[in-house]
Amino acid sequence: MQEHQPQSSTIASAPARPAKPAKNLYEPYVTPAWFWVSLRTVARFVFLLILNVKLVGHKNVPKSGPYIIAANHLSWTDVPLVPAYLAPRVIYIAKEELFKGKVGWLVRLLGAIPVKRGEADRQLLRASDDLLKRGKILVIFPEGTRSKTRQMAQAHAGLGMIALRAGVPVVPVAIHGSEGSFKKFRPRVTITYGEPIILKPRGAKITKEDVGDATATVMHRIAEMLPPPYRGVYGDEIV
Repeated sequence: MQEHQPQSSTIASAPARPAKPAKNLYEPYVTPAWFWVSLRTVARFVFLLILNVKLVGHKNVPKSGPYIIAANHLSWTDVPLVPAYLAPRVIYIAKEELFKGKVGWLVRLLGAIPVKRGEADRQLLRASDDLLKRGKILVIFPEGTRSKTRQMAQAHAGLGMIALRAGVPVVPVAIHGSEGSFKKFRPRVTITYGEPIILKPRGAKITKEDVGDATATVMHRIAEMLPPPYRGVYGDEIV
């Protein structure tokens, strides 16, 4: 008597879904124009209510890109404050950690690109070159983080490298008083926009010394526009 062998049933596996391509964080999200204008209008209205903002040298800012805005950093409110009174949209260079945190979606929505702090970020350099060639405006806080003492700290060299490679104007911006945001009733916040600076290397190739000198040139210009208590490491050479 022959035994019946159970027939093995073959279960068809569902086709694997193609993996989503990883987002290129170095290609900033293009915020719709209507959203950017609305956001800027709301920001200005809020600042009008909670701050006493004074603008100095606003006429120094070019009407269109490409250019770089470099500012000192005292409070998180500096991020919207510095470009809030400019007409064009801007692209922020923000620390990489922000893209992985809870506010990562907002950082992307505002059109930021990441920077890896503490290392030579070649992707950032290439992305910055490309964006500036396309006439964009970059906003950089060269110190890399907010000052807890109000005084300027040593800047990272990325600003000098980006500016030298691109050859575009750098607008130094000095902000003070923003450290009192949401701590005092309508504190006076002064934003001073300096004259654009064109930075060039000494020779045909960009050297480490060129990068350091370029960064220091911008930071000293920012310090000159600040009251002495804010100048920090860049105050010694200012008379």
